Amino acid sequence: MPEHAVIGGTGLEKLGERNGEKRVVATPFGDAEIHCSRDGVAFVSRHRADHSLAPHRVNFRANVHALSALGVKNVFAVYAVGSITDALPPGTAGVVADFIDFSGRGGNTFFDGAAFPLKHADMTRLVCEPLAERFARAARECGLPLRERRGVYAMTAGPRLETPAEIRALRALGADFVGMTMGTEAPLCVEAGMRFLPIAFSVNWAAGVEKRDGVGFISDEETAEISEKITRAAVRALLS
Repeated sequence: MPEHAVIGGTGLEKLGERNGEKRVVATPFGDAEIHCSRDGVAFVSRHRADHSLAPHRVNFRANVHALSALGVKNVFAVYAVGSITDALPPGTAGVVADFIDFSGRGGNTFFDGAAFPLKHADMTRLVCEPLAERFARAARECGLPLRERRGVYAMTAGPRLETPAEIRALRALGADFVGMTMGTEAPLCVEAGMRFLPIAFSVNWAAGVEKRDGVGFISDEETAEISEKITRAAVRALLS
């Protein structure tokens, strides 16, 4: 049974197919597709291998419940983001310090008084510091430079990108980068009692940050390279 897991999204769609044997795990929230490797690491691709699931359609509760049922204790979750400040310029990676959920999306708790009794999860300590230390060491060994400053993740509903006005508002509220999944996924991992480490990597400047028409993304090659380094560092850290 796997003790560790890596959850990936944009840029890591083939994460499971490359790293393990597929298992379909039944949960009270529906079936979850998990890939399990021989060395005890489970892999979840949020948007599926063909990137067919929009952020609001990902069954986060099924994914996290399935990992918990399999015995997973340590979770590295990787998030592609758009940069608002220079805490995480495009093409770089870093540990997420905290998040703000502006999505208005439900389904980000197990303890809603329906499937499980009502309970209020403490989100004060989101990041597992021992996992962060292990990841920083593994990142150096894998040639993945990490930003020293930890940034704040703002979550929007998606799948559309944000407007320049929304990005200005998020910056004013203290956000460093923006994405569409962490605010739903992170609380579930905490509620499940998992040691959790969120890792962000930037693929673009958010709308209006640069004076240009539209949002410019880093190349597919750059995205693939940084995704591969993050995956290798995460697995090395988990198995160290």
